[in-house]
Amino acid sequence: MKKSFLKFAVAIAAVAFIGVSCTEDDITSPTITITGDAAITLNLGDSYTDAGATADDDKDGDLTSQITTTGTVNVNEVGVYEIVYTVEDEAGNSTSETRTVTVKADRIAGSYNVHAVITGAGAGTYDFVETVTASSVTYNKIFFGDFCYFPGLQVEGTVAGDAITFSQTKNYDWDGDGTPTDATITGSSVNAYTVTAGATPVAAITSLTYVIDYGASQMDNVTSTYTKQ
Repeated sequence: MKKSFLKFAVAIAAVAFIGVSCTEDDITSPTITITGDAAITLNLGDSYTDAGATADDDKDGDLTSQITTTGTVNVNEVGVYEIVYTVEDEAGNSTSETRTVTVKADRIAGSYNVHAVITGAGAGTYDFVETVTASSVTYNKIFFGDFCYFPGLQVEGTVAGDAITFSQTKNYDWDGDGTPTDATITGSSVNAYTVTAGATPVAAITSLTYVIDYGASQMDNVTSTYTKQ
C-alpha cells in the first residue's frame, strides 16, 4: 500500500514538474505583422484609417484580438507619428511593432498675397506677393521666395505641428547699396496655417510673426497676414 502511494505521489510530482518545465521553456515572444505599409507618408488634410496588425504565437496561436494599440495621427498638423502595436502571450512574453506615419507640409505651397506691418528699421505697411514652395527631400521644410518684399530672397521655414519657425542667417543686399551683409531671421508662429477638408484638402498659411536683425541695433519686427491665391 505504501509503495502504491509512493508511486502515485511520484507520478503527480512528475506531471507537475513537466507542466512547470513547459511553462518555463516558453521563452519565445509572439510575432506581430503590421497590415499594410510600416511607413506611410500623408499630406496635410489627407484621410487616415489605421489598418491594424495581426499577431501569432508558437504556442498560443492567433493573438490578434489581444493586440493593444497606442498612438494617434493628426492629419491637420505636420509631424511624424507612431502607432505602436503590443501583444503578450500566456507565458508573459511580449513584443511590439511600430508603424510610422509622416504628415508632410507640401500642401501649404502656393502663391500668397501678404499684408505686412513692420516696426523698426523699415517701419511701414506693405502689400506684396510671396511664393511658397515645399522641400522635395524634407517633409517639414518650406521656402519663401521674395521674402518680406526683398526680390530674390529665399528663406527657409520649418513646420512642426501647427507652427512655422524661422531660424536662418542670410547674406543679402538689404539696403540696396550694392554690398550684401548678413542678417538673422528668427521667429516662431503658432496656429500659423489652417487645413480645410474636402475632396482636395486645402492647407494655407494665415499669419506669421518674425524678426529680421540686421545688426548694429537695426531690426525689423514683422507681423504679416497671408491669403492664398
